Order: sequence, then structure tokens, then C-alpha cells
Amino acid sequence: MAATTLLIVISFCAILIDINDIYAEYGINECNITLPTLFLFCLQWTLVLIPLHLLSRLDFEPHIPLKGTMIYALTGLVALSSFVMLANSLGDIRDALIMDLADVRNEHYKDIQQGMEGSGNYLMVIPSLLTNNPFPTLALFFWFYMKTFMKVPLLIRASIFIASIAQAIIAITISGRAAMIYWAFDFFLIYSFFYRYIPFRTKLTINLTSGVLGSLAATLFISITIARFDSGTNDPFASLYGYAGQHINNFCTMIIHGGGTPFLPDRVLPLLTKLTTGVTYDMVEHYEALGKGTSAIVNVFDTFGGEVFLDLGWIGYILMLLLLGLLCIYIKSSFKVLQFHHSFILVIFIAFFTHGLFAWPFTSYYATYALILIFICFFFFKYKFEV
Repeated sequence: MAATTLLIVISFCAILIDINDIYAEYGINECNITLPTLFLFCLQWTLVLIPLHLLSRLDFEPHIPLKGTMIYALTGLVALSSFVMLANSLGDIRDALIMDLADVRNEHYKDIQQGMEGSGNYLMVIPSLLTNNPFPTLALFFWFYMKTFMKVPLLIRASIFIASIAQAIIAITISGRAAMIYWAFDFFLIYSFFYRYIPFRTKLTINLTSGVLGSLAATLFISITIARFDSGTNDPFASLYGYAGQHINNFCTMIIHGGGTPFLPDRVLPLLTKLTTGVTYDMVEHYEALGKGTSAIVNVFDTFGGEVFLDLGWIGYILMLLLLGLLCIYIKSSFKVLQFHHSFILVIFIAFFTHGLFAWPFTSYYATYALILIFICFFFFKYKFEV
């Protein structure tokens, strides 16, 4: 229900875009919404919502005592990595106070690109890995889990909470908004999952605290959005609902006009492409290559499906839908109860949903390695090991 609510909000903002006719502004393509493309949009999100619904309605079994030490070890590593990343970003915070915003943002993206190419600081490999998607989502999941099922010191809970929001804090230094939205959506979905298990007093505390902090964060987000995209229109909030509702039209645009783009699997499959072809994913070069194959704006929010179609064409897009369909069938037939180790699978689906609303969620080598590590954690928490 929570995930469906977010899609309804996006659809409402898409209606506001149409009513106010702000197509071709704020990174929105010209109007290209048709019934067939809307059907595909609804189909792809239905295939994502079904696993979330199936998993969330199962009874949840907490971890066995034997795995308690592993939970502390994992959350400790993730929290420590986040603090390292925050400390490493102090320069960005300083520069954001004294430099032009565009310069800070460009330098930040240059650092990201160096990390993708493996030419960055190798001491930051593990912190970069453990703070990449979907680990912030996992950190937030563990924070709710500890408040609900475990008695742990406040310092530990606070540390893992900061770990969940570290990327959003770093993004604020360059006026980035997406990381804030990812975290807010993650919070909404994970809170909804744990809601039936959380004691009443804890719910009340979370509601009051999130209400106050959410209002402050919303004010900051609205200010950043209006400041970055104010085009002098009579409606100062046009950039806000343009940001929130462009996904549907941009997805439809990619389906209609993106058929002529070259086959470029390096964004969707960065590590596999690197190992098989030696091609290193470069965000700027990727968009330039896509732009030559279509007149549409390609560096926009077109959802995970729009990017798969742009990069892999109809064959890749249909295979993705078939894979999602098979996952739905597998989860429905195989999952009778949600054991603790299954929570890693749930976290992947949540991260895929919240990030996939905007773009392909697992771009970069670090994200690919992070996914592999999440699956390793799944098996470590599933089986008992004897030495």
C-alpha cells in the first residue's frame, strides 16, 4: 500500500504538469503520453509492486540468538564506513560554503567518475562499497529492526540511523535532492512494513519526530528545487511538481523516441560489460552516445524501465519484464514466512523501487559489488556455520 501511494503521488504530479502545460521545462520532454506506453508503465510497476506486496504480508520471524553478533558486526561496519564517508566529504561541505555551487557539483561528479574507473583512493573502496545502494536502505531497515525486536544501546541505534542518511547529508552539500527523496521513500516503505510490530509508544515517538524533521527536510528540499529551477514562471512550485511528476512522460518519451539509440549495456550491467568488453562506464559519454540516437532529452528521470529500453532496446526491456514476472511467481510459490535472512531480499526490492522511480538503481561498479555483498549476507544469515 505504501509503495502504491508513492506512485499515486507521482501520477497526481504528472496531472499537474499536464494541466499547467510545463512540458519541455525542468528537464521534462515534450508531451509523449499514449495509451500503449501508459500500459507498459503500469505493467512494469505492477511487476515490482507484487513482490513487495507478497513479502510484506508474510509473518516476519526475527533472527535467532546465534546471529546476534553478526548483526552487530554488519551494522558496525556499515556505520563506520558512513562516518568515514562523511569525514571525507568535509571538503565538499567547506567548498559549498565558499565556492560556486556548479563548481562543487562538477568536482563531486569527477570524484564519482574516478571511483567508477578505479583510479580513486583505494583506502576508500570499502567505505564506498558499504555506503552504496542498497546499503543505506539496509541500514535504515536495521534501525527499525533494532527498535522493534532488539534491546541495543542508543549509541548503536543512532550510528546506524546516521549511516542510513549519510548519502543524503553528503548530497545536500551540492544541493542534491535525489538522495533525500530516496531516504524519505525508504523510510516510508520500511516504516509501513514494521508498523504492525512496533509498540504504540515507539510509533508515537517516530510519528512526532519524523513529522518535525520531515517538515524541516521538506522545506529544505522545496527551497533547493525552486532555487535551482526557477524560470520566472508565475507558479513558484512548478519546478517542484515538475520534478515529482516527470517520470511518466519521460518514460513514454523513451519508448516512443528511444528506439534508435545504440546498444549500450554498460549502465545497466557495468561490471559485466567491463569484464567482457573492457568498456568502462562513463556517465557523460553514455548520455552523449544516447543523445545522438534520439532528439529526446535522455539525462532525465525516465524510471528504471526507460533506461533499460534506451540501453538494451526492446529485447532487453522484454527480458527484464519476464525476469520480474518469474520473480513474482517464485516468491508467491516459495515464500511461506519471511525469515530474517529474507529481509536482505526485501531490502533489495525496496531499494530497487525507490531508486527505480527515477532511473536505473544499480549503476556503477560499487553498486554491483554492493548487491553481491548483500546476497553474501543473505547466505551468512541463512545458514549456521561451525568452526
